[in-house]
Amino acid sequence: MRQCIFVLGTRAQLVKIAPVLRLAAERGLRHTVWFTGQHLESIEDLISDFGLRSEFIQPANPKERSSIGRLLVWIPKTFYDCYRYISGVKLWTGKRPLVIVHGDTLSTWLGAVAGHWGGGDIVHLESGLSSGKWNDPFPEELLRRLTFRKARYALCPNDEAEQRMKRYQGCIVVNTQENTLLDCVRFALRNVSPPGSGAADYFVASIHRFQNIYRRDELACIVDEIRAVAKHGDVQFILHPATELRLKKYGLYEVLLESQGIKVRPRMSYTDFLALLSGARGVFSDGGSNQEELSYLGVPTVLYRERSERPDGLGHNVIMRGQIDKSLDEFIGDGSLDRLRRGSRVDSPAEPSRITVDKLSSLM
Repeated sequence: MRQCIFVLGTRAQLVKIAPVLRLAAERGLRHTVWFTGQHLESIEDLISDFGLRSEFIQPANPKERSSIGRLLVWIPKTFYDCYRYISGVKLWTGKRPLVIVHGDTLSTWLGAVAGHWGGGDIVHLESGLSSGKWNDPFPEELLRRLTFRKARYALCPNDEAEQRMKRYQGCIVVNTQENTLLDCVRFALRNVSPPGSGAADYFVASIHRFQNIYRRDELACIVDEIRAVAKHGDVQFILHPATELRLKKYGLYEVLLESQGIKVRPRMSYTDFLALLSGARGVFSDGGSNQEELSYLGVPTVLYRERSERPDGLGHNVIMRGQIDKSLDEFIGDGSLDRLRRGSRVDSPAEPSRITVDKLSSLM
């Protein structure tokens, strides 16, 4: 029998794969998780939160990869270790392993290349998403397109992504109807107190994209806007490690700490984070995963990106910052943000994780 090797490296990837891993374990699917260590903060908490029973193979010397310098050192070693592990599994089992990568991170691309060189068949989850411009958002869009070319099996979250992957000769395409993140949101909401009406006067901010935090002027502008938002209610500012480094480098960290109405908080457990999002009056983010989560929850969202590879929520409860022709202070004050609120989509009949595990099982 073949073996499934999930190559993951970030917190967001583990969250999205968690319901797949839970179901794989329930069905007795032979698998391991090769964890690259691209992110490490709260990973053990996520494993515990989701009750994961999969075997995790983690770095011997764990260290958060929150700067470009650390990433440059980490990339070649991670690639070699991953290649050696995958090729070893092939030698041990005598069959090509299924190497499952997810999304659009450096770990996705490293896993796809190492898996290809190591003699595995690449399965790309959340495949086929594209912003339409190769360098925006950078480097995620480029990493996605490179991974598309290595995929033997593409599991796509919507019809548009499915059609895009059908252009790649030799790639077998499966439409999972939704992202597996839908199952994560369902799991989290079952394990927290029921969300309120969403009328609470607090907001959530979560900023971490390369294009937003590695340009001082851009990050300073976002900080100024978030400070203005705090006039309308407290802002829970979720601090990613890379964002914290840039805020301190640019002298903006103390500005946030000293701003009235802004509470700077470290990343938290997934269930606590979903509870926070579900009760917010509005969210300000640049994350693709946040966009999806909030589209399921129906919470008003301002996305700090020029374009998105995901259709989720756009034209409904999610709006790009560039589409707002006024200050956020005015946008909130005149009720425009509140009018974005939509009903929850959590009860959708889609079962993306089940479709994913069904496909993996059929390939074993």
